Amino acid sequence: MDDLLLIQLPAFQPHYKRWKKYGYKNPKEKENLQKVLWESTGGYCMYCYSRVLVDRKLFGNLEHAIEKSNSKKLTECIPNIGLACSICNQSFKRRAEHVRKLPEDVLTEYETNSRCTLEKRKQCTVPCKALKKVRRCYSQLPGAQIILQPMGVNGWDSGEPLALQFDVLSMCFQPAVSGHSYSEQEIQYIEEHIRRFHLNDPKYRTKSLFEFVKQVIDHHGILSNYEYNNWLVEQFAKMLSDRSQEEALKLCEAIYCSTFLKFGN
Repeated sequence: MDDLLLIQLPAFQPHYKRWKKYGYKNPKEKENLQKVLWESTGGYCMYCYSRVLVDRKLFGNLEHAIEKSNSKKLTECIPNIGLACSICNQSFKRRAEHVRKLPEDVLTEYETNSRCTLEKRKQCTVPCKALKKVRRCYSQLPGAQIILQPMGVNGWDSGEPLALQFDVLSMCFQPAVSGHSYSEQEIQYIEEHIRRFHLNDPKYRTKSLFEFVKQVIDHHGILSNYEYNNWLVEQFAKMLSDRSQEEALKLCEAIYCSTFLKFGN
């Protein structure tokens, strides 16, 4: 049962096609980029995991991991662009943006060593060495404790990708300490990411999984198949589908009893 009570949050990995052009400003290139990003997430926000693709309509925003205001080259840098809902993109991630300015010497080195130019843009779909170096510097800036998407961030102590997990019994996001050897500083970094995007905030946290659990109980262990509002529900439904109807019902009853006081009102 334990493997069902902890959901590991994914590292989204877009599968870019060599023969397609991706970009931020050109309408066709932008459409291609939006599509490859929502395909990689299944149509969910890369930061809060809420659905942004509804009835084949995209309600998400292209989001620059390292803000494009730092350098014009970052505007069209494909590995630096992810997919986010409007709240994560336009509100939560922008908090303290003014203090996340990269130093001039770092920007000069990046603009000198990056493989693309503003006049003739190179079609890069993986981070170059110059971008990776900028990312490491950015992650050490004040107010930059963000697991950038879709590049991700590696821990400076463990060398492991910083990641989240979701505890189903407490309905809370946590640092993914199971399976990783994070340092205390890395754990604090992940916890700050969780706070930034209000993932455990009573006002913003998802109720979708709790509602799904209620539906499974109401249907006596039969799983409902619909367009889920959150990636967590889709993943939990997949995990639950390997269990018998009786096992699914028992598990959901235990989860419901554990979480009722938090979400039942």
